[in-house]
Amino acid sequence: MTTQPRIPQPQTERRRRVPRDIPRFVVLSLLALLFLAPIYWMLSTSFKPESDTISLPIQWWPKNFTLENYREILTSPDGNIGRWTLNSVFTSVAYTLSHLLLCVLAAYPLARMKFPGRDAWFWFVISSMMVPGIVTLIPSYIMMIQLNWIDTYHALIWPGVSGAFGVFLLRQFFMSIPGELEEAAVLDGANSWVILWKVIVPLSVPVLVTLGVFSFMGSWNNYVWPLFVVHGDMQTLPVGITSFSSRYTTDYGKLMAGTAIASIPVLVAYLIGQRYLEQGLSAGGSKE
Repeated sequence: MTTQPRIPQPQTERRRRVPRDIPRFVVLSLLALLFLAPIYWMLSTSFKPESDTISLPIQWWPKNFTLENYREILTSPDGNIGRWTLNSVFTSVAYTLSHLLLCVLAAYPLARMKFPGRDAWFWFVISSMMVPGIVTLIPSYIMMIQLNWIDTYHALIWPGVSGAFGVFLLRQFFMSIPGELEEAAVLDGANSWVILWKVIVPLSVPVLVTLGVFSFMGSWNNYVWPLFVVHGDMQTLPVGITSFSSRYTTDYGKLMAGTAIASIPVLVAYLIGQRYLEQGLSAGGSKE
């Protein structure tokens, strides 16, 4: 891929743009501070002694810096943060891979094959995005009971593994791939299965990475569904760390320390897929 050489701007033009850009930078900086404030408060509270977490006036910066909250949640007999973390990692990775596989297999025929009712079937799939997830909560829970999947990994991975958003995103990207590549593969004797895995998928890495990051983040941060279907050692990390709060008391320092630890894998997943996110989203919205 070649890059276009940058055309140097006249110095006078750059001088004119600086005053015009100042209001935009100010607004963007204020918005950045607004969005980062909860994250800063989480980290700040996690390094405070419990007596300082609810003190007045508010301590924006910990006066008595301590790592005791992290030590206690990692060694607490009331929790099993190691097992909760392994549960979250395993279920999130398995969910993401399964989600990508099913979305690819569903999006390819909707984008590249011609069969009666293709567009009607696509809009039927898209219409499922209009149904709120809370509506299917009770029917899905009854299905887990009948399948005897309560307190198993199956209950955390398989429900919701096929998503209309993923099918829509991949279909739009698959439609933007030039048909000449597919025709050349057909002339070489490739069938649809070979075209999918040898031509379409390798060209779709940015949008697949984008969808994978979103899927991993959604599975990792899921709280309501694991709260219903798993208990004890089968709990995921977001559910397990809520054990540091009860009906009458809340240990804010430990709760924020657990939340900070739970945020690390999501941050790592975002950093890994960052270079593909913008490219994948812009490409997924295009259409030939």
